[in-house]
Amino acid sequence: MSYRAKRKRAITVRVVEARLKQVMRERRIATQSELFNTLIDEEIEKITARKALELAAGKLGAKDFDDRLL
Repeated sequence: MSYRAKRKRAITVRVVEARLKQVMRERRIATQSELFNTLIDEEIEKITARKALELAAGKLGAKDFDDRLL
């Protein structure tokens, strides 16, 4: 791996402060950094769960369903 690939970069984004503060209040989060990290962690968790569901759905066949319960 190159040196460049190992570095972590910070980014800058523009967000309306009122919206940011509203979300921080609702979630009871004190810092912007904590909010962003929490939101990113939640999104990664959703993506992982969706991939697991899609993988499981691809492996199920008609014989795996009992239509008597539907």
